[in-house]
Amino acid sequence: MVSFGATLLFPKSYSLIVVRDFLSSSTVAILKHSVFKFLVVPTALIWIMLANIEGPHTAMVGEATTNLEFVLWWFSLGVLSSVGLGSGMHTGLIFTFPHIFKVVYSAEHCHTTNFDSRINMWGKFPATQLEFPCEVQPEGTPLPSFWELYWKVIVAVVIWGIGTAAGEIPPYQFSYMAAVAGETNAELAAELEETKQTDNMDLPYSVRKFNAMKAWMVDFIERHGFWGVYAMSAWPNAAFDLCGMCCGSFKMPFWTFFGGTVLGKGFTLRPIQTAIFVGVFSQQYRGVIIGYIGSAVPFYGETLANMANAKLNDFISSLTEDVEDSPESGVFGILWGLFITTMVLTFIKSAMENFAQQYLREKIEKASKSKLK
Repeated sequence: MVSFGATLLFPKSYSLIVVRDFLSSSTVAILKHSVFKFLVVPTALIWIMLANIEGPHTAMVGEATTNLEFVLWWFSLGVLSSVGLGSGMHTGLIFTFPHIFKVVYSAEHCHTTNFDSRINMWGKFPATQLEFPCEVQPEGTPLPSFWELYWKVIVAVVIWGIGTAAGEIPPYQFSYMAAVAGETNAELAAELEETKQTDNMDLPYSVRKFNAMKAWMVDFIERHGFWGVYAMSAWPNAAFDLCGMCCGSFKMPFWTFFGGTVLGKGFTLRPIQTAIFVGVFSQQYRGVIIGYIGSAVPFYGETLANMANAKLNDFISSLTEDVEDSPESGVFGILWGLFITTMVLTFIKSAMENFAQQYLREKIEKASKSKLK
């Protein structure tokens, strides 16, 4: 019998087979689908024709193309953030939150939100450039309000949030298909076994409490359905993959699961996070927010809040000074480029290993079933 250790020796060969099979089957399914044949293809042909013929429509087609690229960019980043494939690649830390910072910094530096923030995608805008092209307003022009800053970034963040919800579909789908076929999802079985380890004194206290939380979460979702999914997705829940697998094993309808996840992640969690980041990144609101948090903490809260505010101001100042002359020069630019490259390579490596393990697992299961027959 082939062991999983083989994936350490030949991970690429197995993973490439999985990728090949997935792409071929997906391509065939898409090409045969009526939506693709009767909606996507005609629309794409008309779009291409209009884009290549000059006329009164040219500006409108260009604007529509930019908006489509904008949606695809942030949606895809959201999917990658949730899928991750074990790499821990969180695109919020790499793209979304820095995007909020750039928008807030640019708006307050130029005293206006009248600039195009959609260029921060698809390599059109250097990742290390902190300021969008904008015209600095005359002295005395008031800074943009909190809500002006918020509405300037919320569309990108919500699209990204919907993408993170879509990235939760695979665990749900795999468990659902296994449940329909009357099979046991090995990964779900292992997770559920862990939830029973709440009284095992050999485990650290934190692990036992986390297992107890997962057990409660599974029971909560099973009892409350749509609203259970919504409640579990509306906060930074590191165990939400388990929610998806459980919903699949319960044979919860797809739109119940996906609708609750979109509402929780895309329209509750991400807008709240956006409000926090806009406030913290804004020079006019940062001190107020940190000071308010500090006042709520007894004893040393105010001192710690002042220290945090000073450190954050120093950090932001160092970033702006480092890239002042050239958007891609300086220590920050070099470190950021290395960070992005490392994260992407780690994601690819992890994906290849997971594909290899998936292929090998299926191969072993098929071999076992054939022997039983």
